[in-house]
Amino acid sequence: MRDLQNDRVRLLFLGTGWESVETLKSLNNDERFDVVGAITTVDKKVGRKQVITPSDVKRYCIENGIPVFHTENNTQMYVKALGRFKPEIVVCKAFGEIVPKVFLDYPKYGCINVHFSILPKYRGAVPIQKAILDGEKETGISIILMSEGLDEGDILHIEREKILDTDTNLSLRERLVKKSSMILGDILEKWINGEIIPVKQEHSKATYCWQKDISKEKAEIFWKDYSPEYIQRMVRAFIPWPVAWCRLKLPSEKALDGKIMKIFSSELVGVPNGFDAGRLWTKDGMLLVSTVDPYVCVRIKELQIEGKKRTKEKDFLNGIGSLPCK
Repeated sequence: MRDLQNDRVRLLFLGTGWESVETLKSLNNDERFDVVGAITTVDKKVGRKQVITPSDVKRYCIENGIPVFHTENNTQMYVKALGRFKPEIVVCKAFGEIVPKVFLDYPKYGCINVHFSILPKYRGAVPIQKAILDGEKETGISIILMSEGLDEGDILHIEREKILDTDTNLSLRERLVKKSSMILGDILEKWINGEIIPVKQEHSKATYCWQKDISKEKAEIFWKDYSPEYIQRMVRAFIPWPVAWCRLKLPSEKALDGKIMKIFSSELVGVPNGFDAGRLWTKDGMLLVSTVDPYVCVRIKELQIEGKKRTKEKDFLNGIGSLPCK
């Protein structure tokens, strides 16, 4: 048994975005671990002005005196990182590079990945969005040993989490980030001290999700083809990007006809209507879109019309006066 309070473990972190920062922060504040460095993606051009911007992880490291290293998918750079940091354990969260075997085999206690699904379901890049889209009632956090295959490593721990009917990709992600940061240190200590027996995944039950599953094309709403329930899940899953959208068809409203409408917030309401699916209309101060179910509409609570600012339902209705389809 290793007393981590008096014999801290040398830990190297791999990550990129804000959720990676929360994981790194929890480890850096944990007296059981000595965060000797972090590997993150190189600075990138961001925004219309193409400003060179470091990753969230790099910014945190600079602010907290943690050495930063870039590998750029280069095996020799990974080998160089091992020589520099000599990690006993590696922890990875939302990194974005394929890690070579020579790196995975080095640490005494292995390389650990934090993945937001109940593996082997939803291996890949967008497990939270896909779980919401598919109408899953539960997801979770899988803490696994990293392997050469995509999220195929043996499982050290699974923490389950309910998916609420109101959850968006962002709200659910925030809960999973917070919970994983709370439990990770204890799981790592148990693993280091031999208290966890890894469980192999049932590869025959694996499903996958890819970045293309949440492309802008996938976010387009086809009102005549999709159920109202699926449309509502699209709105929730595609926050904050790419945002569910549709193209308005309102010949009587030339300022709106043919424009793209992004939907940031919505709800299903039981309002009978006689309009074709996809028709935008108003009733009792609500901005509604008819669906294939004649007794259910999607109420648009926050939206953005192409060329306009993001706006709330009430402000939008006040701005256009009223639609002729009350």
